[in-house]
Formats: sequence, C-alpha cells, structure tokens
Amino acid sequence: MNNKENVLVKFSVTEKEYTRTFLYMRMKYVIKVLISGFLILIIYLFTLTDLSLLTNFIISALSVLLIVVPLSFFAVSYKAKKEFRSDHDLREELTVETNDLGLNLSASNGNSHRDWDRIYSVREIKHDLIVYFSKALAFAIPKSYFGSEKDISLFKELVSKHINSDKVYFKKK
Repeated sequence: MNNKENVLVKFSVTEKEYTRTFLYMRMKYVIKVLISGFLILIIYLFTLTDLSLLTNFIISALSVLLIVVPLSFFAVSYKAKKEFRSDHDLREELTVETNDLGLNLSASNGNSHRDWDRIYSVREIKHDLIVYFSKALAFAIPKSYFGSEKDISLFKELVSKHINSDKVYFKKK
C-alpha cells in the first residue's frame, strides 16, 4: 500500500469538543421535543382559553423560543459536560489511522478496526468529521487535529472512494 494513502490523526478530545459533538448528535431529538411541546401548548391554549388560533400560535411560539429552547440547550450541554467529566476514557488519546482497508482506532484501553463496508456514514460539520458506525453510534474527529488540509482532503478522498456517495456528506468548497 502506498504511504500517501494513509492518514494518521492523534488527539484527545476536550470538553468543549465533546460538548459540541454531543449537541450536534442530539439535535434531531431536541427538535422533535420542541415541535411536540409547541403543538401540545397550542392545543392546550386553544381548547382551554377563548383566545384565537393566531394568538395561541404567537404565545406558543414565543414560549418555545424564549423558554424551552434555551432550557433544552443548557440541559443537553450540562448532560454532555457531566458525561465527559465522569468518563475517563473520553479524555484518553485516540489514534485514528485511515487507509484503503478502513479505519484503525487505537487507545490505551484497546484497538479496533472497521472495514469501510462496516461504516454507515461520514458527515462533515464546521469543526469535525463525524464517522457513523450506525444511525446512532458515531465518533467525531476534530479537523484541527489533522496534520494539514492535505490530510483532511486525503481522508475525504478515502471516504468517498470506499463509502457509497449517498452516505457521504461533505461541505462544498
């Protein structure tokens, strides 16, 4: 195998990075809760008050926007920080080696290899590349830990080469 087709990334996740990824991974659940709460509040206000539907909608929207959204954000952030502080394995150095065979993950508590066909999806967000092993199980590689932009590009090339394109979500340059 050509050494140019090998990307090595070593990193220890910080609390801030973990919280950012945790929030991203939980976002669709938070949105579902917010929509459900909004609908329940509209139904509650509409059936128990004499206010018009438009007034109910406005009151519900403002309540969700000003109360529920900030509370949800702080609750999920608190949970992420609490989990990060309680799990020492999350702070350990992780080495991710990417090549034509797949991903090799190494930490002090063990090693793991994932063939490309065992990776569900890869998604790029602003600061991270998130590798999904299933719809709900994933880990993030912070872009700042790659040696260079060239390493990030090579990682993306390897992913694009080995994973079905409808499961790869990279930002357009």
